[in-house]
Amino acid sequence: MSYDRIEVRPLAGALGAEIRGVDLRRMDNQTWSEVHQAFLEFQVVAIRDQQLSPDDIMSVGRRFGEPNHYPFVQGMDGYPFIFEVIKEPQETRNFGGGWHSDTTYLAQPPLATLLYAIETPPRGGDTLYCNTAAAYDALSDAMKDMLGRLKGVNSAGLKHSGGRAAHHKKIGGMRIQGTDDADSYEAVHPIVRTCPDTGRKSLYASRAHTVRFEGMTEDESRPLIEWLQHHQTRPEFTCRVRWEPGTMTVWDNRCTQHSAVNDYNGQRRHMRRITVGPQTPV
Repeated sequence: MSYDRIEVRPLAGALGAEIRGVDLRRMDNQTWSEVHQAFLEFQVVAIRDQQLSPDDIMSVGRRFGEPNHYPFVQGMDGYPFIFEVIKEPQETRNFGGGWHSDTTYLAQPPLATLLYAIETPPRGGDTLYCNTAAAYDALSDAMKDMLGRLKGVNSAGLKHSGGRAAHHKKIGGMRIQGTDDADSYEAVHPIVRTCPDTGRKSLYASRAHTVRFEGMTEDESRPLIEWLQHHQTRPEFTCRVRWEPGTMTVWDNRCTQHSAVNDYNGQRRHMRRITVGPQTPV
């Protein structure tokens, strides 16, 4: 597609683009159409040089879909769907580290995640993304056939990183809540899902949240889950977003995974996040 109202700069061969020349607060219908098309084409779009209030973040988010509730962090005062992602200089554990798609343990996970940078370290604190549709395309026909018949059981418990409650106790700068009930959040989704907007198939399993395949034990499931995680995050399927204050990045949670790089100890990082567009994966 050609872009007349915005400038689109691809980040890597597999996915990701920077968008310039747009004010997200003042988009006419054609400009929004081009932003949305870039989102579908590149799956991750970093929109630079924005000045967004919480009201603006809500308005931009609603263009992509209705807001989702995130169960484990309290929202901002007056904005329950937006929460602050903060790592203070004295902290060593970050929020969002490790490859995953957001909240796959919900019956209707979000279509998209929006993350807006308030304060960033002078270097470090980037986010990595991978294209799980490209990873699916690279599989053999036999593997595609097998995976197409599997469903994954997804849990919020973070069982493979010591449990969610213990994990979040090390994140002191955020308003954590409800982690003792994390194991009660569980949902079953197809390992191969189809995007209703593009028709592309993608892998939908992560080491962080997919604990087993339906009908199998965790021990039986773990080797293939680990292999899928390694396969999806091969370098040729990835891109990297470097943050600066005023950057809004939006990613398609249906066909990507992401990992926040924790390489900035001793420095402060402050972001605001909202997820939108609840959908039942098919």
